[in-house]
Amino acid sequence: MSAALFRPPLGLAALCLVLLSLALSGCATTYGVAIDSLADETPASGSYFLIPDPSLGVEADDLLFQEVCSLVRPAFAARGMTLADSPAQAAHEVRLSYGMGEPTTHIRTWRYPDYETFYWYGRAFSVRVMRTEVSVQTIYHARLALEARQRQKGQPGRQIWQTRMQVSGRIDDFRKLISVGIPALGQVLGSRTEGVCHFEVKEDRDGALSVSPAAE
Repeated sequence: MSAALFRPPLGLAALCLVLLSLALSGCATTYGVAIDSLADETPASGSYFLIPDPSLGVEADDLLFQEVCSLVRPAFAARGMTLADSPAQAAHEVRLSYGMGEPTTHIRTWRYPDYETFYWYGRAFSVRVMRTEVSVQTIYHARLALEARQRQKGQPGRQIWQTRMQVSGRIDDFRKLISVGIPALGQVLGSRTEGVCHFEVKEDRDGALSVSPAAE
């Protein structure tokens, strides 16, 4: 999967801190989502048609592209945007790009006091010792970019908005990561965010997702 359309990771350090701090909290699985969106000041009306960005190097019938199109549909619906069934029915086209970023590995080392027991001539003695623990955690990053342009006589015209999303979690599963980011994407898709918005998405045991702004 190509990542040519993407800039450096969005708020990578902030996302990883959120994930690390919540890794052991409760039974929910927590993901970090960062979204940056820009929009033209001129309101855009009419339906949209999704096409693969040229950087992907795939055709519209590519199965993964079709899968990602299905995943993003709820975000368009949440924003009141209609997706057309064919280019001829659409007022705008949306170039879709996606990929996995490089994983981030965090190594945490800490020391704590403990007691160790030993025996000498049948008697037990305890001595205070310091132990060292090491925790290794790898965070994976899935990225998605959508660029909307007006269509003029069947050709792409001016850009009207662009939205970029990065979803970070402890699973190496592109489709899963993108799917858990969709509820957050549905809040800002096609809008102007005035910078990167950070969200926490929690998934409970039943697979239900809840979205909230990430803690500062």
